[in-house]
Amino acid sequence: MKAFLIISIFIFTFTGNAFSYPENQMSDCISSALNNPATKSIDENSIYEYCDCALTAIIDEGKDIRESGYECALKSFK
Repeated sequence: MKAFLIISIFIFTFTGNAFSYPENQMSDCISSALNNPATKSIDENSIYEYCDCALTAIIDEGKDIRESGYECALKSFK
């Protein structure tokens, strides 16, 4: 029983991130941002953070697209 408890703790401790939005939407968002002339000078990590923030707000939280994009841009593109 002790071994089962230890194994359970390891399983729940070392799980990866779970995204509720499809991975292809993240790829589309990043691709669009990289092809946008206004974001050419922004590094890819900031674009990834922006896309993750925006997709989470829009899909997970059901927030407005325009407001979510603006708020996430302010957070990600400092």
